[in-house]
Amino acid sequence: MKFVPALALAASLVSGMASAADTVYVGGTLHTLAKSDFTRSGNNYTAYIDVIGDHGQQLVFDIDAIVGGQGFQEVTYTSETFCVAWVDGSGQLIISPDGEDECVQYYTHETAHYSNDFRYVAELQVTCNGIAIGSDLDHKNELVNGRVTDKYREVKLLVDKQRNTGGNCRQLKVQVKGLDLESISNISMDVLIAEPY
Repeated sequence: MKFVPALALAASLVSGMASAADTVYVGGTLHTLAKSDFTRSGNNYTAYIDVIGDHGQQLVFDIDAIVGGQGFQEVTYTSETFCVAWVDGSGQLIISPDGEDECVQYYTHETAHYSNDFRYVAELQVTCNGIAIGSDLDHKNELVNGRVTDKYREVKLLVDKQRNTGGNCRQLKVQVKGLDLESISNISMDVLIAEPY
């Protein structure tokens, strides 16, 4: 009979932890976000975090992230078409043409040309109720010679700013933007809002 109340207590603790994960407290503990905490639109990811404790004092916003994914290398193709079988005047299939023979089978060969410019660019933008907090941009661009087979790259992004929002910071908006890349596969972000010492 005591099992049911214990289960109900455990369920309420779990649900309480889930709602607390969406709030950051000024001077509180570090708040951690993963890619699953963001809403995706193309290669742009957005998360909203409620803020409690802004009373008009000077605030330190410390948001750092590691963003990993697949970089982009432009590929263009050229094609050439060759005749591989002919018929002569009597309708016989021949391999070696002799002047006026008719081509009856073609082969097209495509060649890939890889740009020597490999790109991976991501940006972090942070606002709070429309107030600009800060942004950071990093890249792992490279000049290469030929096809890049391992396209995974990571960048580190940091917004470390002091702002006074006049007590108006109630919801932090954090955006990770893939500016020039193929895809973002993981985001690991820490958010801390504190008062300066």
